[in-house]
Amino acid sequence: MSIAALDVDGTLYEGTLGFSLLDELRASGLIGASAVRHVRDTMHAHRSAGDRFRDTTGPASDAYARAVEGVRHTDAVRASHTAWRRVRHLLLDSTAPLVENLRRNGFTPVLLSGSPQEMVDRMAGELGIDHRFGMRLATGADSAYTRRFLSLPAVPEVKAELLRALAVRLGTDLRTALAVGNSASDHALLGSVGHPVAFEPDDALRALARDGGWTVADRHTLVPLVNALTAPSSRTRRAAAFVPSPERNLHAHSS
Repeated sequence: MSIAALDVDGTLYEGTLGFSLLDELRASGLIGASAVRHVRDTMHAHRSAGDRFRDTTGPASDAYARAVEGVRHTDAVRASHTAWRRVRHLLLDSTAPLVENLRRNGFTPVLLSGSPQEMVDRMAGELGIDHRFGMRLATGADSAYTRRFLSLPAVPEVKAELLRALAVRLGTDLRTALAVGNSASDHALLGSVGHPVAFEPDDALRALARDGGWTVADRHTLVPLVNALTAPSSRTRRAAAFVPSPERNLHAHSS
């Protein structure tokens, strides 16, 4: 068994999955419109940051935590079901065939996302994926969200560490694992596996992919390219040659 780690926003799903939950919570009167606008503005800055993404990860995550602070977990889960029914059509056409072909080639798909766990769970249920990791907030005694993060996969090293821990638990080797991501914040994840795939990458990730000799795909070529990478003969050959990518300082030019 091998692992296939899949980013969500912009890779499997058109846009940012977490926005749909915020919109539903706003429609239900549980959070305010100004809070939602602030999250969208900070996320836009984060998505546009390129290799400066570390400067914007904290503000974007904090804006989300502030927006949902005080919302009860059960209300958020209920809203996530309604939100998913509204946005499930935004799954990319390549997503379901990708997951199906990975399974056929002996890979266990895993979702790793900076979007809220509640929405990642809904997508995982749709795709039949057991292992999924999203952003998680702690709750207080009344089951209402606080602003303390239990898990924040938007941080590159967190996403990579979640994958490493899962590989240990499942007894599998990351040299035979595959990962697909679309932004510079996925660099640690992609650099930790034997089969890194940069999907419609931003400029910063495209440079990393070029330097590392990683596969680059778009929504039209992703499934056939992944099929070629995950064929048994290809896995054996690439695993033997795999060397983990060194950490590259993407923050070097930040002020």
